[in-house]
Amino acid sequence: MNTNRLRAKDLITTGIFTLLFFVVVTVFAMLLSGIPMMQPFIVCADAIVGGVIFLYLVTKVRKFGAVAIMSGLVGLIMCLAGHFWPCIVFGAVFGLLADFLCSRGGYKRLGWNTAGYAAMILGLALDGYSPMLFFEDAFRQSRLDMGMSEGIIQQILDVIHGPMIIAAFAGALVCSVIGAFIGKALLKKHFEKAGILS
Repeated sequence: MNTNRLRAKDLITTGIFTLLFFVVVTVFAMLLSGIPMMQPFIVCADAIVGGVIFLYLVTKVRKFGAVAIMSGLVGLIMCLAGHFWPCIVFGAVFGLLADFLCSRGGYKRLGWNTAGYAAMILGLALDGYSPMLFFEDAFRQSRLDMGMSEGIIQQILDVIHGPMIIAAFAGALVCSVIGAFIGKALLKKHFEKAGILS
C-alpha cells in the first residue's frame, strides 16, 4: 500500500476529477431517467464513460485516499442533490474498498485498478437503486414533488423490482471493466509515461 500522504495538490486534483465524474453521472442520469426501461442501466452508461476519469485520477495521484474521497464526495453530493442518505454510506464504504484494491497494485496495475473501479461503480449502483428498492414510498413522493407523473414512477419501480435489477448490477460490473479498458486506450500515452503495467 502506498503510504504517502495526500498533499494539497493531490486534494485539488481529486476535487476536480470528482466534480467531473459527478457531472458525467448527472448528465447520463438526466438523459436516461425519463425512460423507465433504461432506469436500471443508467449506472452502466456511467461506468463506461467514467472509466477514463477514474483511471486518470488513480494514475495521477497514486496515493491512498484519493479514490475513497472521490467516491465519498460523489455519494455526499448525490445526497445533497436529493438522493437518500445511504448514498453517503455506500460511497464511503465502497470508496475505501476501491482504494484498497487499487493500492494492492501500487496504483500501477490495470487489473487492480479495474477491480477498484468496479467496486466504486457497485457502490454507485447501490446509491442509485437503494431508494427504489428499500425506500419506495419516499422515492415515489420525492419524484412526485419533482413533477414526475405517477405512471412513469410506477413503471420505473416495476422495472427496478423485476428481474432487470439483477442484469443491471451485473451490467454495471461488466461496463466498469469496459470503461477501464476504454480509459486505458484513451490514456495510453499517459499510462506509458507513468509506467502503468497491464
